[in-house]
Amino acid sequence: MNVALINNGTREPEKLLALLANDTVDQFPLEQTNKALCETYDLVILSGSSRFPILYNLEVLEPEIKLIRECPSPLLGICFGAELLAVAYGGTLRDTKHKEKGIYEITAVSKDPLFLDREVFEVYEAHRWVIDTIPAEIELLASSCMGPEIIRHRTKPQYGFQFHPEKMRDETYGDELFASLLKQLGLTTPA
Repeated sequence: MNVALINNGTREPEKLLALLANDTVDQFPLEQTNKALCETYDLVILSGSSRFPILYNLEVLEPEIKLIRECPSPLLGICFGAELLAVAYGGTLRDTKHKEKGIYEITAVSKDPLFLDREVFEVYEAHRWVIDTIPAEIELLASSCMGPEIIRHRTKPQYGFQFHPEKMRDETYGDELFASLLKQLGLTTPA
């Protein structure tokens, strides 16, 4: 599988690359975001970020927001990327005023093959901002005490994980959810 990784400023891109070890991954800074990536790659991933908050930088992020709105290909937003996905369709974010960091429990709010017949999962969180309101085009799949954790576009193959599936893989279920998502999208990779 060919993957375009939009690196929004994740501190540990190598952990994300480890989830895609059997794939061809090309990394792009957010400044090089354009719709052509959707036409060239099997999957577009929007990474997490510690550079700046979305709310005060919408102008800088406009190319990435435009990519989300126009991309017909499978797309996954992780943490900052999930927040961008919500904002791209009219959702809002909330500043928690402190950094959430550690293993948290999330719960499925609907039956979905993504969850592999489970309802509760432990995942790794590292964020200060959370999705506050979900726009009509987005569906909530799982939540936690902090709010939405897994979201999906209602008509496009676009998903958002508020958590980091690439971190603390032995202690959490994040990487299993990531692998399940790839399978749901028909993008499974050879072992």
